[in-house]
Amino acid sequence: MKRLVWVLLAVNVALFGYFRLPGAQPGESRIGHEAISPEKLKILTPEELAALPKKAPEPVPPAQAPAAPVPAPQPHACYDWGYFSTVDLPRARHILDKFSLDVSVRQQTSKDATRYWIYIPPRKSMEEAQAKVGELSALGVEESFIVEEPRWRYAISLAMYKDEALATRYLEELRKRGVRSAVKGVRNHESGQSSFHIKNMSEATAGEIGKLKPDFPGSELKQVACQ
Repeated sequence: MKRLVWVLLAVNVALFGYFRLPGAQPGESRIGHEAISPEKLKILTPEELAALPKKAPEPVPPAQAPAAPVPAPQPHACYDWGYFSTVDLPRARHILDKFSLDVSVRQQTSKDATRYWIYIPPRKSMEEAQAKVGELSALGVEESFIVEEPRWRYAISLAMYKDEALATRYLEELRKRGVRSAVKGVRNHESGQSSFHIKNMSEATAGEIGKLKPDFPGSELKQVACQ
């Protein structure tokens, strides 16, 4: 019986010591969990809220401008330009050199160089030639130009063919339209004719060279397979 009393007494002492240890008492606040004092709270008015310093907004990175589209490469092709006599060849070559083109010269036989030319014989003046071009336009003939070469100055070129049959057919068509003064002739039949083979020429440059027909009557610029 005495032993039981001492055991109960030891248990009571142990329990008393446990509840007296610091930090283990119920109701004691812990770090970060302190009680809020209501008397220290203050409700701000809208005016006081507006007066509080405001945090600067985060800068918005500027929108990147869309990349500029890459221009499509301008198409290039090969052309033959001819035919030229020994007198006109250097002058035509000088023009091509201004465009910095890859050019090679080809010699032609008299047969290869023959072209059948549909034209109106030279007029007496530029004014008369221009008036004739106006008449042709009224008849529906849009493809024509005034020749300025000394030998054929103020003639009006209408077409050039390698095939004589095609030239004859076009001349008959002009007759039906009312063009009575057009004739057919042979051009570039002299020996020693040459032509240029031009590589990698742009369409724009080809258009500029095509405008030189009045300076080189009988010449023809045509696109060909590159060699």
